[in-house]
Amino acid sequence: MTMKRNRIIWFCLWVLSVVGISLKGGAVTYGFFMALTLLPIVSALYLLAVYRLFHIYQELEQRFVTVNEPVSYRFALVNEYPIQFAGIRVRFFSAFSSITDLNDTTEYELRPHTRIEKETRLICKYRGEYEIGIKEIEITDFFRLFRIKYRNREGIRAFVKPQLISIDSAGGTELSDAVRESAFSRTELDIFSREYVPGDDTRFINWSQYARTGTLMTRLLTGTEHRGIAVITDTYREGTGRREFLPKENKVLETALAVCYYFSRNNIPAAEYHLMQEMVCLTVESAPRFESFYNIMSEISFGSLNDHKMLYENVMRRRDIFDSSMVFLILSSWDKETDALLGELERNGLCAVVCFIGSDSPELSGHKTCGLICISPSDDLTKGLEK
Repeated sequence: MTMKRNRIIWFCLWVLSVVGISLKGGAVTYGFFMALTLLPIVSALYLLAVYRLFHIYQELEQRFVTVNEPVSYRFALVNEYPIQFAGIRVRFFSAFSSITDLNDTTEYELRPHTRIEKETRLICKYRGEYEIGIKEIEITDFFRLFRIKYRNREGIRAFVKPQLISIDSAGGTELSDAVRESAFSRTELDIFSREYVPGDDTRFINWSQYARTGTLMTRLLTGTEHRGIAVITDTYREGTGRREFLPKENKVLETALAVCYYFSRNNIPAAEYHLMQEMVCLTVESAPRFESFYNIMSEISFGSLNDHKMLYENVMRRRDIFDSSMVFLILSSWDKETDALLGELERNGLCAVVCFIGSDSPELSGHKTCGLICISPSDDLTKGLEK
């Protein structure tokens, strides 16, 4: 509004100076007219000079940062020349990161040969590599007639790792219950029993024998012994815009790491599988050795070639997946190949839990042994999944 008002005032004064020249003339009138005529030209030249001479320096505390982990961030506005820079504003990247204690409305003035330094904290919202800090600069002239915006030429990039979260439940389901359910579904109850011991699963109590003898007895389990749990991470990239795929990819990795970290902390054998042109298998180690697993998972690449058809074909070639006790599927999209994969897992007697990252819930009514956990890309795993 201020700029529009000043332009109107300038134009009215300029028109009056033209009228004054036409009616009266004289040195004062011509001087006034020339000053008003040259004013926008001088303002434009001033803006051009500031654009060429003004510098910004930015620094991030560390090259590699973690999602939602505040890191020190500082920047300096520098004027190394004998003219004053007025009306400078900086605009920050806000889609994938946020700056604390600073906003885009602050206007800075730099006297000749001075600098302004600011230090604050920066938080990255998603895993990936992207620009952070100052996005663009806005310069206004002294008379506030013109304003120019331009992209910051001295930007910095952040390499952001996914957040590692410790959870015990997901989508209202305790992970321990999910594991126990899968173990129960993959075995058969034997006719043999032993005396009940506190801590035994109450579902296996032989109530008919208790009615006869008055002693609690636990039925023993037999059947095929299966290996650990398989965690399949979807690395398919859906969409082309960063605003579209970054939040989903971040939550896929965050969920996969949280599930694997649960197994690691509880010494449950597990292996993680994902596509990187071909199927890659990572063993989930115990908690003290989990860091190396986390570092490898942090560097997973997503791509449009890693579609569910390729995932289905690769899973079908992995006998070790079908020898698992259960499967966790971390997915960000749903199609007919996903249904086919779940069907194959069911036909092989495998219980599956689908962690679906997205706003829409897929239809799983045709899959009797499949559990579903819906997660929004904006969910906080430490809160939203434990409701």
